[in-house]
Amino acid sequence: MTVNCRISIDNRPDANDAVFQAVPRIGESLSLSVDGSPQDLRVSRVVNVPGGTLDGAAIIVEVTTNIL
Repeated sequence: MTVNCRISIDNRPDANDAVFQAVPRIGESLSLSVDGSPQDLRVSRVVNVPGGTLDGAAIIVEVTTNIL
């Protein structure tokens, strides 16, 4: 089973879709392709949207490039 998520990076207005085997957890590190290059990101917030968003994803994952 896979989970479709919308990924918001550093609160930018644009968001990307990603498919995961499980919902990412807060504090977890992810490596995603951003503008064609891989980038290490940290999950800062996970939001479950009842009924999904206009684009269909029911889970929004906010990530940051600021990895401590």
